[in-house]
Amino acid sequence: MLEEIDSIFQGDKMRLITKEDYYSLKYCEAIVKEVARILPTMRFSRYTDKPSEIAGYRWPADTMFQINVSAIHNNDDYWKEPNKFNPDRWMDENFEPKKYTYIVFGEGLRLCPGRKLAMIEVVCLMALLFRNYEINLVDMNSPIKTMSDGILISCVELLVEIKPRN
Repeated sequence: MLEEIDSIFQGDKMRLITKEDYYSLKYCEAIVKEVARILPTMRFSRYTDKPSEIAGYRWPADTMFQINVSAIHNNDDYWKEPNKFNPDRWMDENFEPKKYTYIVFGEGLRLCPGRKLAMIEVVCLMALLFRNYEINLVDMNSPIKTMSDGILISCVELLVEIKPRN
């Protein structure tokens, strides 16, 4: 990641990020996608507006279903070594997750209309931060503490050490 950022910005810590820079930050984007796969930030739910048969069961109208995104993103039927953080899986130009197996931004008719803008913002923020700062976890073995309001999953504590990059 740092090699990619350094090769694009050549040590210039103040230059604005251009569209061409963004399209060159392929490994940064792969990292963002892999982090989102392993640690999803959204909970999705759907409901039936009429009685329905789903997975062999009859469900009454207005049944709410919570989609277990983590189970889908960590299913070895869909992902090779699903519990391994591997941004390189996204670097293969022919790689495309099977439909409905990568649902960071939802799917189908409810697919997030801001997903492309969100990806641009996160990748650019990552490049801005890491070209200027060295950021390390204080304790590599400390668990990630999260909380949820029912929809959004937030990290509530992640201790890092931040130093200017030379």
